[in-house]
Amino acid sequence: MKTYCASTLPFAHFRLTEFVGELSQGGVSAIELAQAHFSDVAAETIALLREETGLHFKSLLSTVRVDAPHGLDALISILDTAQRLSISTVSIASGGNETATAREIETIIDHLKTITAEAQARNLTLALYAHEGSLAYNLERTQQLFNAIPSENFSFYYSPYHFYRAGDDPVVALRTLSERLSSVYFNCGVDSATGSEPFWAPEMDFRAICKEIERVGYAGEIMLIYLGLKAETPQPIIAGVSNALAKLETYF
Repeated sequence: MKTYCASTLPFAHFRLTEFVGELSQGGVSAIELAQAHFSDVAAETIALLREETGLHFKSLLSTVRVDAPHGLDALISILDTAQRLSISTVSIASGGNETATAREIETIIDHLKTITAEAQARNLTLALYAHEGSLAYNLERTQQLFNAIPSENFSFYYSPYHFYRAGDDPVVALRTLSERLSSVYFNCGVDSATGSEPFWAPEMDFRAICKEIERVGYAGEIMLIYLGLKAETPQPIIAGVSNALAKLETYF
């Protein structure tokens, strides 16, 4: 059986203490903290939750645009938070947009180099995820960033869904960037396009994707981000994560 991580982004309206214990009981062994949960949390709270639940608090999820006004300052502040909470990885977006000019791409690369150096100085790792609407929206652009920033502190956070959305083969994307791979995640929940669940874009070849994850030797936790539910309590989201975990197991 694989090990699994859950994002707290879908739980933004709930306190950590309201749901992380139940996630650990449902087979989740690691947590990626979204900004609603890491911005003001005390290090003592995370330490206590680690002790009580046995959970590995793996990473912080940033959606900050590095090219936004004060974007670098905001990201550096998040790095400081990761250091304060003894969390080794910060997951980041590229910033920019799909229609970026050559000059805009160069500027974003310079910004990403700066934040990578700041991460290295703090002994932290950045995990870049591709996402539609951003500069790194497809395989070509994502590969361009990794070629420009060869640092070990600048790593690849793979999601098959976003490469599929960009028209790329998710298996080829993983194979191409596997040397920089540090994390894997699956988008799940209620698919806004089809209403299906648990996985978005159910037409993807999940067995081929999971076979490639194994072939490249990835042995870390697989993160599940379960979006699309409007829940008044954490329990429906927890159940959704558990269902997605069980379904994904059948593909390995």
